[in-house]
Amino acid sequence: MLLLQFFVTGVVTGCFLILATIGFSLTRRVEGFLNIAHAELLGVSAFTTWWLNAELGVHVIVAAVVAIAFTALVGLLIARVIYDPIRARGPAVLLITSTGVAFVLGGVIDGLIGTGIRTLQIGLAHRYEVFGIRITSHQLLMVVLAAATSVSLAVFLNRTRTGLAIRAMSANPSLAASRGVNLSATSRATWLLSSSLAGIAGVMLAVVATLTTDLAFAQILQILAVAILAGLGSLYAVIVSGLLVGIAMDVSAFWIPAGYRPLVAFAVVIVVLVFRPAGLAGTRAA
Repeated sequence: MLLLQFFVTGVVTGCFLILATIGFSLTRRVEGFLNIAHAELLGVSAFTTWWLNAELGVHVIVAAVVAIAFTALVGLLIARVIYDPIRARGPAVLLITSTGVAFVLGGVIDGLIGTGIRTLQIGLAHRYEVFGIRITSHQLLMVVLAAATSVSLAVFLNRTRTGLAIRAMSANPSLAASRGVNLSATSRATWLLSSSLAGIAGVMLAVVATLTTDLAFAQILQILAVAILAGLGSLYAVIVSGLLVGIAMDVSAFWIPAGYRPLVAFAVVIVVLVFRPAGLAGTRAA
């Protein structure tokens, strides 16, 4: 029964990893580099939600919506001001720059928030128990939100003009431009979308976790593990990878100390990549 409890908790962890990684993978696919600063955008959203809710008394739903919108604008601003001028220097320079941006964002959050722990003013989660398996209302919200976000993103990318433009740009920017796709506008839409997804993950981080200023950056290793396992591209592979890594990390606590969860995440990646070097998506990222 305890093992089954760990499995259920792992599904919840996997749902958080899906929310945290979808935007990261989308940016990688369209913009062509690993945006390490994506993890700190979770912190921007989480602490914006906390500040509006706990400090100003704004209802948590309103605070969450504002935080997501603000995070989207921050992500777009960073892309326009910092990444675009150096785009021609290649993905390696962009990767290193994004690491610097992550540290700057982390430093700003440290300076504004300070040390200590923070929690939202939302009360305790309701606990449900079915056949001895416990789950909270906040964990259920995580699962529902991950499912809704994944379905909504799939519909957006496959059914809307902007979504189809993003897919075309990710596949072949030159060909997309020759077919009339506005690459600049599509890039802006990608940054807004990926940063919004980071904002959603940040809100849920604030809901389910005790916030510290280093919590967001600590997620980057798990995000990288899920993205690499997925093949750095496919939305559906990210969903499977997120669940696989989340379940593996939490179920492993049945046998080994929980502090080894990041090690387990990358162990899963290594084992899978031995048999599928291109990741679960089955195609090598460009």
